[in-house]
Amino acid sequence: MALCFGLVLATTAATAAEILEIQVGEATREVRVFPGAEADRQASPLVLVFHGLGDSASNFARVVAFHKDWPEATVAYPEGRRRPERKGMRGWQGFPDNDENRDLPFVDRLLEILPQRYRIDPDRVYVTGFSNGGHMTFNLLRDRPCRFAAFAPVGALYETISATGTPRPVLYLFGRQEPREYTEAWQDTVVALAKLNRATGEKRQWSPGLTEFVPGPGGAVTIYGLYNAGHVWPSRGNEIVADFLQRFVLDASCSGPD
Repeated sequence: MALCFGLVLATTAATAAEILEIQVGEATREVRVFPGAEADRQASPLVLVFHGLGDSASNFARVVAFHKDWPEATVAYPEGRRRPERKGMRGWQGFPDNDENRDLPFVDRLLEILPQRYRIDPDRVYVTGFSNGGHMTFNLLRDRPCRFAAFAPVGALYETISATGTPRPVLYLFGRQEPREYTEAWQDTVVALAKLNRATGEKRQWSPGLTEFVPGPGGAVTIYGLYNAGHVWPSRGNEIVADFLQRFVLDASCSGPD
């Protein structure tokens, strides 16, 4: 069925997901959407969840199933494009110095179309992602900071995030059993986020296993922690991410590059 904004709808009855095909330039992109439990009657939070390199939206939705742990939210799993430079594996725009900027317009289109299709609270829009999807989450923190109320990158490194960017609430999780060569980059990423969010240097426990950098004037919350696994989504990841995200609403005074 063709909809007025150039979107094709298909329903997968077994999963209650809706698969939306969206035209972005010359490319047809897909997103798998699980509407919030009451999204037909009242505005729901919206969470974009980005899969890792070589994965897919359908598999990530099945294995991680973030929508099951936050059923009130409308959860969208975008599908990455195949990356020829990575043996055709599906993934996302990586670091700004070595990848074409092709996914930001896709996200812009998603944020335009999804509120037309579902009842979305514009002040409660969030993003999370794992590995290469975590890189995409960092990209959005850098380039679209005021489109989202909070960010939760998982299992990704981004030590080059600039302290001159826009402070935004961030939860950053990383695997304790990741390869040792990533340890320094993880620490540098934590420090970079603290600088971005104008941390005072004071730390406190946010919850067991998670530390908060206390923000200074004009700053934002930075939460970070290691989970006891390698390069996988953490076993309590859904619970921790959902608990963090839903504490925040979009600040109307936010101003950034988007």
